[in-house]
Amino acid sequence: MENLSVSATRLRRSPATRWTSVRIVPPMNLVFFGPPGAGKGTQADRFAANHGIPKISTGDMLRQAVAEGSRVGMLVRDTLQAGALVTDELIISLVAERLEQPDTTGGFVLDGFPRTIPQAAALDAMLAERGGVSVVALVVHADEVVRRLAVRGREDDDAWVIKERLRVYSRETEPVLEFYRRRGAVTILDGNRPLDEVTAAIEAAVTTGLRAKG
Repeated sequence: MENLSVSATRLRRSPATRWTSVRIVPPMNLVFFGPPGAGKGTQADRFAANHGIPKISTGDMLRQAVAEGSRVGMLVRDTLQAGALVTDELIISLVAERLEQPDTTGGFVLDGFPRTIPQAAALDAMLAERGGVSVVALVVHADEVVRRLAVRGREDDDAWVIKERLRVYSRETEPVLEFYRRRGAVTILDGNRPLDEVTAAIEAAVTTGLRAKG
């Protein structure tokens, strides 16, 4: 008992514990939006490299599957060449599997997903305990989109496919922006500006958003 009393006395005389406030920074869970040719892929590459987080492009994943002749590639080849959207079920499963990888813990940039309301709802479920997502939407004039895609010259960028992809984007994807806009999770930026100006605007917008969340 005596030893315990001595210990208690010493504890009472010891200096008060000092607590240091630690600011927890939320993960950078981002979705980059914009019509085909808006430059979101390039901007996603830049942002991901600058912050050491993975860029997850569903378009790249699907094109790689087609090039490799995998089962998934065989399923989606005709769909991609027609400028249509791959089924929700398939694309959701691909993204869910990718987001389970450990390199996404600190954040990620999604390019090309979600493109439909069911996909957005599925993403919400995946990230229910991971802080949700913030959306960066690039707005580009239609004639500028056509010009950029014509210059890019990819296999799925011929004139008819370009117009079809823009129609699909307007019909299917723009409602997803409204889905996030109602939550105040969307930052809309002018994608017509020079590349470096858009990059700087994205950095500023994301930094401001993270501070608000934190």
